[in-house]
Amino acid sequence: MSWLRRPRAGGLIVLGTSALGGAAYRFTQSSTSDASLNPHTFTQYTLVKKRPVSSTSAIFTLRNRDGGPDPDSLKEGWKRSVWSVQVKQPQLQIARAYTPLPPNSDSSSNFDNEPEDLRFLIRLEEGGEVSTYLHRLPEQSTIELRGPNSECELPQDIKEIIFLAGGTGIAPAMQVAHALGQRLDSRMHILWANRRREECIGGVSDEVETNTAIQGRSSWWRSVFGLGQRTAQPTPIASQSSQGIGVIVQELDALKERGKAHTKGLIVQYYVDEEKSFIRPGDVAKRLGPGSPEQNGSKVILVSGPNGFIDYWAGKKFWVGGQEVQGPLGGVLGQMDLKGWSVFKL
Repeated sequence: MSWLRRPRAGGLIVLGTSALGGAAYRFTQSSTSDASLNPHTFTQYTLVKKRPVSSTSAIFTLRNRDGGPDPDSLKEGWKRSVWSVQVKQPQLQIARAYTPLPPNSDSSSNFDNEPEDLRFLIRLEEGGEVSTYLHRLPEQSTIELRGPNSECELPQDIKEIIFLAGGTGIAPAMQVAHALGQRLDSRMHILWANRRREECIGGVSDEVETNTAIQGRSSWWRSVFGLGQRTAQPTPIASQSSQGIGVIVQELDALKERGKAHTKGLIVQYYVDEEKSFIRPGDVAKRLGPGSPEQNGSKVILVSGPNGFIDYWAGKKFWVGGQEVQGPLGGVLGQMDLKGWSVFKL
């Protein structure tokens, strides 16, 4: 099984400078912007809508300013890969990679020769130059994009995926769910961890977890940063459903419905730190299955989220020759019997 990966510098790229310690690259810049999205020059898009998801995150909808057609690589990317684009911060001449959300039911009705709007789930990060710039922009502002850049390509024979998502790491999980929606007999489990319920209002897990709220167990970020342990108190379900249903939860539900005709199902589990519910090794282990060698098709665990989340579950990624590589499998998954499952860190 092979994977396509893209070079990136922790998601942050400095434009027009020489490489420094593998964290910055020199790119050829053009004084003009191509009408169609491409990986070589920046293309101008218009911010047509900014929809709040929580107090710190929003969905940004961008439309090609000149109406240029989507490249074939973008159309193919939706079918078989996890991909991202670079978003420029023009004042500081830096760019950061963001993963688009899959088309929703409204945008999927466009004619083939019309460009799709691109939508991004972007959190306002403390000290984040690009996210701060984007969240300050009013609607109808111009934003420059470059891409698409493939992060990994899903094997043709893939049959089952377990996706561990932390925070906005749900975006690539939704890309994968969208791609698998047309693959016969595939199955996908998403285990989505958030710090606060406001990120996933109304989200109810599809399967009942036993002892999800563990006495004395801390979440991954408390473990990573040494914040100690807390006593778990279960949150009443009524308080979760009384606030309506959040936009990302709605889109996950829509992905489940669209995949029913071809797949064996998309199963989503929600874990919220402030409700004392955390992803446990047992939650992963019970979804690995018996590991029968006679079963055809690839089985993959994907991990996406903040660096601490990826490190905790699968170990650190490394830089080799200017390329970000997977590095050895470590973390919690490295200590488990994965029964033939592959692991890929996004």
